[in-house]
Amino acid sequence: MDVFLDILRGLVAVIIAYAFVFISALVNIVFERRTLAFMQDRLGPNRTGPQGILQSVADSFKMLGKEDFAPAAVDKRLFTLAPIMVMIGAVAVQLVIPYTKGWTGQDLNIGIIYIVAVTSFTVLAILIGGWASHNKYSLVGALRSAAQMVSYEVPMILALLVVAAATSSLSLNDVVSAQAGYQWFVFVMPTTFFIFFIASIAELNRGPFDLPESESELVAGYGTEYSGMRFGMFFLNEYAGMTIMSMVTVTLFFGGWEGPGEDLLVLWGVSVIPFVWFMIKTYVLVFALVWIRLSVPRLQVNELMAFAWKLLIPLGLANILASTAIILWAPQWKWVMAGFSWVVLIAIVGLFDPLLRRRLRRKHAQAPSLTRGTA
Repeated sequence: MDVFLDILRGLVAVIIAYAFVFISALVNIVFERRTLAFMQDRLGPNRTGPQGILQSVADSFKMLGKEDFAPAAVDKRLFTLAPIMVMIGAVAVQLVIPYTKGWTGQDLNIGIIYIVAVTSFTVLAILIGGWASHNKYSLVGALRSAAQMVSYEVPMILALLVVAAATSSLSLNDVVSAQAGYQWFVFVMPTTFFIFFIASIAELNRGPFDLPESESELVAGYGTEYSGMRFGMFFLNEYAGMTIMSMVTVTLFFGGWEGPGEDLLVLWGVSVIPFVWFMIKTYVLVFALVWIRLSVPRLQVNELMAFAWKLLIPLGLANILASTAIILWAPQWKWVMAGFSWVVLIAIVGLFDPLLRRRLRRKHAQAPSLTRGTA
């Protein structure tokens, strides 16, 4: 009987996890479209349901009704498997996220490593989808997407190592506990947050790093041959990932569920108010992702890769070296790290534009000579 109940609980947990992913994706689609419309002084979706809130539901039913077409030359098993696999990361990450005080699916002592491991399923799913499509545009798009995501995983892991060193633990509950008293790591180590947040945007394939679809060069990249709900799975994963990655960022750098009144309302041993704070912080970051997509132009593929390997990874290596030295030897390491990290971040932001302008001037100066040489 106990085994049966455990299996039943497991099935219910899986259903809830998948439901959360799909609901958050539908919410994010409407949220992004309305936010972009507001910023661009237009209306956006406003006809389907009150203020257009049911537009994503209507689009989902429309997508379910579309023909699920697969070309004759595809590897049908892998072609079908890829859209299923792409959702594994978004669902599995929820196991270790501490949503509120007293509510964590499983407090793994290797929670940070677990997050890195399960989010890698997206890379594998994209590669399988591109290869199984038996289309040169899909294959090239998949390889380019994998190169992008693997490249930006490196600085992300370097940032996670700093968080693990600061907490002396790989458990996400310990990470939240280490930030108690509003000593959030975003204030203590802003440079580490900067590296992690930029790398997470690239992992989500969000603007200005939204090159995997490659619609301007490779038809639609790895998704060229997908239609119907199989395409919809790839599409929904991106929008669900906005919420999931924001939750991970909140847990690591914004104190997780910490907020005022954490013990005001407790039901069955679970605090309700902290969950509200957790979701508010999460959607502040989701709004930031939408704002960045609107504000920053898309990078070229060579610029995207150069940004990872020439800037973020060296910065991540230098940051982990300096941060671990501070943690080991500074008596009040949080104050020392905060001072160091803020100075570095201000220097990066202040020098980025002048250095970029200088690089562009060099390119413009070299352009006439290059033109004469080819003539």
